[in-house]
Amino acid sequence: MRCLWLAVIDSVYYIKIFSLGQTRFLIIDIWYSLQLLSIMTVPCSDCAIATARAGCYNHTYTRSAHDSAMAQSPAPAAPLLHDRYRIEERLGATRLAVIYRAYDERLQRPMLVALFREELVSQEALRSRFVAEAQSGARRLHPSLLHVYDSGEVAGRPFMVTEYVSGKTLRDVGPLTVEVALLFFRQIVGAVAACQAAGALHPPISSAHIMVVDEGRVKLVENWSMTPAEFGADIAWYRAPERSAGHPPGAASVVYSLGVLLIEMLTGCRAVEGDDLHALLRAHRNAALPILTSVRPHIYLPSLGRVIACATAPDPSHRFPDALSLRQALDDMRHAINSATDRLTPRASAASSQGHQTSLPSINRLEAASPNPQPVTATPSSGPTTTADHQSVMRGTRQRSLAALIAMVALFMLVGLGAYVLTSLVLEGLMNISLPRLQLPLPENVPLPDWLTGVSGGSGEVLTVTIGDVEGLNLRDAPGLNTRVIALLPNGTRVRKLEGPRIVDGVPWVRVRGEINGRQIEGWVSQLYVRSEGEP
Repeated sequence: MRCLWLAVIDSVYYIKIFSLGQTRFLIIDIWYSLQLLSIMTVPCSDCAIATARAGCYNHTYTRSAHDSAMAQSPAPAAPLLHDRYRIEERLGATRLAVIYRAYDERLQRPMLVALFREELVSQEALRSRFVAEAQSGARRLHPSLLHVYDSGEVAGRPFMVTEYVSGKTLRDVGPLTVEVALLFFRQIVGAVAACQAAGALHPPISSAHIMVVDEGRVKLVENWSMTPAEFGADIAWYRAPERSAGHPPGAASVVYSLGVLLIEMLTGCRAVEGDDLHALLRAHRNAALPILTSVRPHIYLPSLGRVIACATAPDPSHRFPDALSLRQALDDMRHAINSATDRLTPRASAASSQGHQTSLPSINRLEAASPNPQPVTATPSSGPTTTADHQSVMRGTRQRSLAALIAMVALFMLVGLGAYVLTSLVLEGLMNISLPRLQLPLPENVPLPDWLTGVSGGSGEVLTVTIGDVEGLNLRDAPGLNTRVIALLPNGTRVRKLEGPRIVDGVPWVRVRGEINGRQIEGWVSQLYVRSEGEP
């Protein structure tokens, strides 16, 4: 009611000013009202703050004393970035950006929008780093890296648009089998190698920053659900010893982080322990990393142990020089695992069977690693003993081979049957030679294809007219000797049985469907002059 009275008073006021010829006062008053309205109008989200300053949003709401009335109005539309990306939900934040789930109105697909954090706009170094990440993301092309589709700036805040992914992190998945761990790890190493080759930045190496997007596929992302403090503590679990000593990062430092990550993927636990950041850094410098058999006794793969030892050597010069060399070692190791493994020693077998261990053995990394890493090969096996993982892989391979063999035999049989039926139809049509047909014991309601039976009309037993030397068999409109004849079926005609037999006038009758001169027709014939295919 108050709004109505205010509207009436304003209308009278403007009419009075206009009638008095005071046009200049009217213009000044309207300008003042617009300024007041602009002050009362505010954007409705953090993203709208950025887009409003650049003129890229299409919704606002005005704060007034009538919030209750406005609450009944329809909800404003989601903000539209650059007239294309519909912002739907804020997912979280990384070190440099706020992550939103968006929808590409032009290509009709979900996307991720990373908008530079507003509180970091004044820090030019971080801003340049974010822009560099967006530019390098467009250059690094690998299936396990997020594809960067677009970038730009809105209200002084740079942004980039990437593909949308969702799933669980490796940390949430837990320990993996050797086969799955190596499948995922090779994708991770390949993505890092692609970044190093392109001179581009890559996401942090951590199980919290690797997302399992579907079966057999992972993506390297920067986790947007972690706080800055959690992020710093998480990276410390994978930091190379030389980094804690103050040396600059290098390609070998990343190899160390990858080796520590592989230990976690196989064992389900961190490679080192520490109550705080300083304890973790000391552990990486001084502590020996556990070997796989100490945590999972059934994993006895010496070639895999040598790869981990070389990747996590304390001295960077003893490691693989870069991720590309690590990937090559993984390929060599995979071929070695498929060929043979070392024999279990009696002492190791006894310890595994008792399930008892007094201490946690460690890798002598200085002895296992060499200054110039060579392709890893397996020691020739001296007996028939294989690991449980190797037996599982071989058993799965045999099962897949057997399934492929069965499928191949079934395909050959199906092709041969089709060729036989097609040949019989051709001989019957051209030379009037009838070959025996295969009878399939199917229910009446199961239709057979026309190319298989040679008779159209769906399901039902296939019969052949055997009237002898007579011109043909009468097809009647009803069972009985005194019913009307509607067609004449020549000797050898193949028809499909639909109903019967029914005894009329002492004769068994069956209702059939056949084809005469390209036209389907149904009727009743004497069962005495038709026989089922396959009968003598």
